Amino acid sequence: MSFYVFGNWKMNKTIQETGEYAREFREKVKDSEQSAFCIFPPALVAYQLVEGFKSTQVSWGGQNCYFKDSGAFTGENSPALLSEMGASYCLVGHSERRHVFLEPDEFMGQKVKALQDCGVTPVLCVGETIDDRKWGRTNDVITRQLKSGLSQVDFSKPVFVAYEPVWAIGTGEVATIEQVAEVHNHLRDILMELSQDSGPSTPILYGGSVKAANCAGLAKLKEVNGFLVGGASLKVDDLLDIYRNSVG
Repeated sequence: MSFYVFGNWKMNKTIQETGEYAREFREKVKDSEQSAFCIFPPALVAYQLVEGFKSTQVSWGGQNCYFKDSGAFTGENSPALLSEMGASYCLVGHSERRHVFLEPDEFMGQKVKALQDCGVTPVLCVGETIDDRKWGRTNDVITRQLKSGLSQVDFSKPVFVAYEPVWAIGTGEVATIEQVAEVHNHLRDILMELSQDSGPSTPILYGGSVKAANCAGLAKLKEVNGFLVGGASLKVDDLLDIYRNSVG
């Protein structure tokens, strides 16, 4: 299975900064490495990134979408438009969408279906809060979020899963090797329960304060197939170091 490094910029970077990032990325990333990367820019600078990555194998994706292609949904992103612009992926259920913007679990399954219908690969994010972990609810939360998010999935089409413990996002904290292994193994078991054909090969990413200094050990885990990187994706060198430390 390939190893992936996906960079979520969140609400960062201007149009000019996006263009500069794309130029630097093209200069520093080898052709043989390009297909491992996907960048998730803010929607308003996506076009600049698309232009900057022309003639490369670097992918880009949406940070969020709605589950309708068009309509009276002010402020939302259309799966159909993401597809038309050439997005390869779209995040679904990122912890900030769940906990800051209070998106309910039932949205996620609808978004996964809408994206697959448009030919965009969903990256379904799941993860527990610190209270969930303290009270032993991690597996219950992960199971609920995963099954809800994949309730309408078509396993004949690509889908990714990303585990991001909420307590380790942007905090500098990182889950231990043992904690990540336990959750990723649990996710794999559920995926295999849902689909014997696709469950064993569905990529599972880890996200939670991933940096070049802590990625190598995590990357060796059997069920870690890549990383969903937040703050460290804002600098090309940092993101590239994560990839090379992981596969080297």
